[in-house]
Amino acid sequence: QRFQHQLAAKHQAFYSATRLGRNLKDRCTKADPERDVLQQMLDELKNKWNAVRSVVSRSQNKLDEALLTSGRVADAISSLLEWLGKAEASLAEDQPTMGDTDTIHMLIEQHKTMQQELGAREQTVAAMKASGDIPAAHLEELENTWDRVNHLADIREGRLRESLKLAEEFQDAVQIMRDFLPQAEAELKFRALPDDEMAIVQLIEKHEKFQEELRNHQECIDKIRDLAEEILQNCHPNAIRFVKYYLTITQTRWDQLLQRGKNQEKRLQDELRNIQGNAALVEELLAWLTDAQVLLSTKERDPIPDDLKVVEDLYKEHLEFHDEVTSKNNDVERLTKILTLEPKSPGRHFGSNMKLNDLDGYNPRVLTLQNKWRTVWRMSIDRKKALQDALDTLQELEGLKTFDFEVWKTKYLNWIKAKKLRITDFFRRQDKDGDGFLSREEFVNGMLHTHFPTNKTELHAVFDMFATTNRHFIEYKDFIEAMKPVRHQKARLQSGKRQMTDGELIHDEIEKEISQCQCRNSFRAEMIDEGKYRFGEKQNIRLVRFLNSTVMVRVGGGWVTLDEFLETNDPCRAGSSGDNSLRRSRVTSSMVNLSGTSGAPPRNTMRKSSDFGGSTGSLQRTKRLSNSSSNITNSQSKSRLPPSTPTRGMNSSYGSPRTSQSPSPYSRSKTPQPTPTYVPRSNTPTSRLSTGTPRSAMTPKTSTPTRSGRTTPTYPATGRTTPSGRTTPSGRTTPTMQNGSNSMRRLPSTPKGPR
Repeated sequence: QRFQHQLAAKHQAFYSATRLGRNLKDRCTKADPERDVLQQMLDELKNKWNAVRSVVSRSQNKLDEALLTSGRVADAISSLLEWLGKAEASLAEDQPTMGDTDTIHMLIEQHKTMQQELGAREQTVAAMKASGDIPAAHLEELENTWDRVNHLADIREGRLRESLKLAEEFQDAVQIMRDFLPQAEAELKFRALPDDEMAIVQLIEKHEKFQEELRNHQECIDKIRDLAEEILQNCHPNAIRFVKYYLTITQTRWDQLLQRGKNQEKRLQDELRNIQGNAALVEELLAWLTDAQVLLSTKERDPIPDDLKVVEDLYKEHLEFHDEVTSKNNDVERLTKILTLEPKSPGRHFGSNMKLNDLDGYNPRVLTLQNKWRTVWRMSIDRKKALQDALDTLQELEGLKTFDFEVWKTKYLNWIKAKKLRITDFFRRQDKDGDGFLSREEFVNGMLHTHFPTNKTELHAVFDMFATTNRHFIEYKDFIEAMKPVRHQKARLQSGKRQMTDGELIHDEIEKEISQCQCRNSFRAEMIDEGKYRFGEKQNIRLVRFLNSTVMVRVGGGWVTLDEFLETNDPCRAGSSGDNSLRRSRVTSSMVNLSGTSGAPPRNTMRKSSDFGGSTGSLQRTKRLSNSSSNITNSQSKSRLPPSTPTRGMNSSYGSPRTSQSPSPYSRSKTPQPTPTYVPRSNTPTSRLSTGTPRSAMTPKTSTPTRSGRTTPTYPATGRTTPSGRTTPSGRTTPTMQNGSNSMRRLPSTPKGPR
């Protein structure tokens, strides 16, 4: 009995292994050698299981017979009744007997085993009846139980045969759909549709046959659904999952197939209508382009009138027509792409009256459409250009009637100012030979090339205003002079315009002076901020102020006029490098003298003086010198020589001596000025001036007096030379420039404030 319990526990594992093997076998192809191997393994497992069950059944029968023979009748009857009770429970009518084929085959095999055991125990039951030792009540119970078990076995056998028939029918229907669905899905696989109308018609006919085949298989789907529902009503627990799986997967794939079939049918119908519509659209476009070509040809033969209003109307009308032509470009391009077919097969026939493919290769109607479209497009473009040119010419002529040079000049000057350009830049760029003249073609084309908002008619009118003596050239100076704006404040006030600020007056004056430069690489002045400019290629920023109608530039510790500053720094005015001494002399003569009053001690010469404002950068002294910087006279008194100071030839920054002479304007030296050399102070004052000749021996180390009376050693001529000719030594002394042969003038500097 313990062994029978162990064997019954193994029954579920046997069933699972058998089903798994059958599934693996079904997945193999018929030519796969593994299919036969799996079948042999299944048969071997089944035979061994049945053999074990038979041995157990025979052993149980022998044990019952042994109990009966040994006189233990009660034990034998009890064992037999126990087995019959289990058999009756397993053969009850409420036990499920339906499922898939694998489950039904398993149930049939179990039932056959049960019938074999019943046949084996029949002899034991007959022996018990014939023994006569069994009580009548036990014997009657045995007979009734035996009869019920045999009756239930017969009923179960019939039910299993019906279940097997139903399962096989269900399996056949599922197999039919499993074979059909992949083929149908491959038939509906997405492919690019042809562009030929006949090919689309053939595809539609083929799809209709396919749809008919789908409708025929609908009965199979309904049958699968009905059989599955019937099986699930009395299905064995082991088969429920498989029956539901077959039903769900089949129904889902079928629904997807139907939807794809409907989509394919709609797609084919849309493509057919599109092709038929394209054929009609080709004819419609050809008719429209033909009419458009005739219309444009007629208009080209008619001359364009000289009336501005009429030309404007014609131009607007043609723009609308050109927009309509442009709007049809997309249709032409689309038809050109989709109506170009491959060579036709010899046996192809036409099913439409609209013959799009009369010849092999390209569609001739499409070729005609392409050529006609190109012709109409080119004619429309030419017509538009002709009307545009005529309209521009008439507008220019109309504007020339009311042309005002002052308005044109104001507009040009404002444009130049907005672009941060100069008028001279235009002439230098166009005047290739540098003779100061421009031809009519150079002037007009060059001005148009700058993208100034004007036209050729206005430019020709401007050229004619200046080319009075020579009708073929315009002179640079005449044009520049005419383009100069009104700069003076009085003229602007008289003209009713607003009063210009000092910054605007300074900017106009600088532009006026800079514009006189005729070099190819002109001297530039860049405005950094209000009253701050950068001149030339240097990075130094100069302060510029306006005083009494004179523009003053800050140089070092003083102020010079703009004209003198440009003569010093503008190469165009300064000339060759040999005029450096002249420039230094002119700058030196225009600077403010910052030396102390006569009789002041040397230690106080660096202090701020209230009589001379140039030392602090103020414009108070400059106001007295603004009329003519070059005529500044020496109004200072003679310097007194202290006993301890050097003689007149000594260059010292503290108490420089001067000779007694009458006031006269400073003269500008024509020769280069020597570099001042400082010699050490000695007990005997001497006068020594260095020359321009280099010294053969090393210059001895010198000393410079300081405020405290100590001397600071310095090296001569080791400082840097400024653009104005000033030499700043590395020591604390301030070099002086000689003005003439006997007088010395100290360069302006910004001294330190009073202690």
